[in-house]
Amino acid sequence: MTSERDRDEPPDESRLQRIEDSVEEAAEELVEGFEEAVDRVLPPHVRARAWARRRRSTHVMWQAGVLLLGFGLIAAGIAMLVLPGPGWATIILGLIVLASEYAWANRLLDPVKRWARRAADAALDPRVRRRNLVIAGALVLASAALAWWYVAAFGWTLRPVLDLLPI
Repeated sequence: MTSERDRDEPPDESRLQRIEDSVEEAAEELVEGFEEAVDRVLPPHVRARAWARRRRSTHVMWQAGVLLLGFGLIAAGIAMLVLPGPGWATIILGLIVLASEYAWANRLLDPVKRWARRAADAALDPRVRRRNLVIAGALVLASAALAWWYVAAFGWTLRPVLDLLPI
């Protein structure tokens, strides 16, 4: 509690400055403690993004890196549509990378998420699963029967197949 004398006298400048300095130090310690606690809890990629957003220059570089990586993955996925490789998966991965930083990419990714959710639900449906297993089993049995017939009829040679090719 303050005494009568403290309330009547105006506070001197040095005392106000000391109080202001101590409040500022306490606030800095609180912020540093909070940042350390957040750094211990968050995964590394989230910490890197938070670090990049602290300054405009690093934020712009972060966005440029995300943009280049995302469009690079999309371009590679488009190339893989005609070349060997997982084209659609790479295109979707590029959209995911872009959606981590850009709202327009997130809007493009929403229909893909809905389609993937429907496909996952259909794949987990017991009737569809049972039907797919029956079809796969029938194909395996038919392939085995065809291979057995070929070996029984022609032996272990590829001559009948090579005679069918226009070489």
